[in-house]
Amino acid sequence: MNRVSWIDNLRGMSILAVIFLHCMIAVNQQAGHFTAFKELVNQLLAPVRMGLMCFVSGLFVASGLRHGQARYLRNKVSSILYPFAVWALIYGGLKWTFSAMANHPQSPLAIALGHLSGGDITWFLHSLFLFFVLIIPVRRLPAALVLTLCVAGAVLLPPVPPDSLFASFDNLHLNKSLVLFAFFYSADWLVRQDIDIAAFAQRRTPLLLSLIAFMLLAAFSLWGGLRQHSPWLLPLALPSIPLFVALACRINLRAVNYVGRHSIVFYLSHYLAIQVCSKLLRHDGHSAWLADLHFVLAFSVALALPTALCLLRAKGWFDWLFTLKRKGQPQLAGV
Repeated sequence: MNRVSWIDNLRGMSILAVIFLHCMIAVNQQAGHFTAFKELVNQLLAPVRMGLMCFVSGLFVASGLRHGQARYLRNKVSSILYPFAVWALIYGGLKWTFSAMANHPQSPLAIALGHLSGGDITWFLHSLFLFFVLIIPVRRLPAALVLTLCVAGAVLLPPVPPDSLFASFDNLHLNKSLVLFAFFYSADWLVRQDIDIAAFAQRRTPLLLSLIAFMLLAAFSLWGGLRQHSPWLLPLALPSIPLFVALACRINLRAVNYVGRHSIVFYLSHYLAIQVCSKLLRHDGHSAWLADLHFVLAFSVALALPTALCLLRAKGWFDWLFTLKRKGQPQLAGV
């Protein structure tokens, strides 16, 4: 599958949703007049936000494997595992350096294990690399069996014990990864069925059914009492995808497309800006207007830093932060 605009748009939309979510950390959960809007948007998108990123990545499994399994795996090491290692060192090093100032200090071993087990801020690349490896044997299995196993595993797998060395900010990250693998696998399955996903998503009946599925999903997210990556939401979350594909096909915003084309830069680096803002943008909470200003500033900075890195990367600087490949080497799409 050739890379087309709707794919970059969809990825850009999901990345922006992640940055929007993380901005609440930057302002210490005080978003002023944006608070109600922020909570509504984040709750509505919670069941599909990361799933859409996994879905987009899964679209490129088939095209990658056509170049041979060895090259496919080398590409994933260069474009996913390598930047994961680099940014695990960056974020882990910063956490260790400032551990004494943190509310919950961690030992260097705990910090390292948090990243290596996929339980820290770099968790998405950790899971995504495993997805690209796991999909090779799993794609031979019936789709119904794979999706059933994803749900069953996410339900039955116990959380990481909170007193374990592998404990992190999300001790259900293994369960979450099983749910997200369902999105990843579904994308690859659709490609293997030779379905024109964009055309299908824009047909009236599938689009209407997808809208209904998302409305039901929204109702469960807002009032159902289920956590955001609950496996019980998958029967509604997966059918909701065509709605977002149709939106990505129709959106015509260069900024969104730009974020999608440079998704790995925005995903990995925006959190640095978030962390800086969380230390600098402090106030007493009495002024909602000041909280508004802080939220807008945090969101702007979280976009500005990755954009600056993209511009510098285009000039040949800092490319080593995001890929092991040198310029001029062929690179398979997918990240």
